[in-house]
Amino acid sequence: MKTNLTRDGFSLLETALFIGILSIMSGTLVAAYISTQEARIRQRSVAEVEQTGTRVLEMMTKNIRRAEKILAPMTNTTGSILSLQMASNSEYPTMFAKDESNNLINVHKTSTAGLLTSQVTISNLLFRNVNDANVAYSFDLMTTIPTIVPIFYSRRFSATVTLYPDDQSEGGGCGNCAAPVCTNNQYIWYHCNNGICEQSDIVIAC
Repeated sequence: MKTNLTRDGFSLLETALFIGILSIMSGTLVAAYISTQEARIRQRSVAEVEQTGTRVLEMMTKNIRRAEKILAPMTNTTGSILSLQMASNSEYPTMFAKDESNNLINVHKTSTAGLLTSQVTISNLLFRNVNDANVAYSFDLMTTIPTIVPIFYSRRFSATVTLYPDDQSEGGGCGNCAAPVCTNNQYIWYHCNNGICEQSDIVIAC
């Protein structure tokens, strides 16, 4: 007498259903993970712009308040470069400007420092000399958020600062340095060296 033996197992249909459900669950989990990671990247990038902008505002405000005189822009005019006469020779002049790589640079006499990270750039930098007593300035900081589809984020910062000079020192000790001027798209200015005005060899476009 023959007996039919059967073995438990999955049919082809059951296997296909299992694979389909597993694929859906995996896809959902991966999508949720990517979304979470992108949210973190966005938050980090936005926070970097906000923190950088706040730090730049504080630095510029501190320097402007300590300035003896606004060298550029001229009275009640606007410009893309701020030049300040400082009491200390080591800081004359103090300047803020945008360089060719869209970084914000800070000049103290003959030294130059970039103020932004490689992830953040600056645009629409504008200074206004208000009656030789106040500086109103504004700028946009921008970054590209490195998500799967890159996102462009921009934030505007602005402030108005009053000068509080301690004295009226003349040109960092020289007293006869020519005012900064834009010539052939290059910004020309002078610094005081041992009582003599010397033209700076730092090149800034204007």
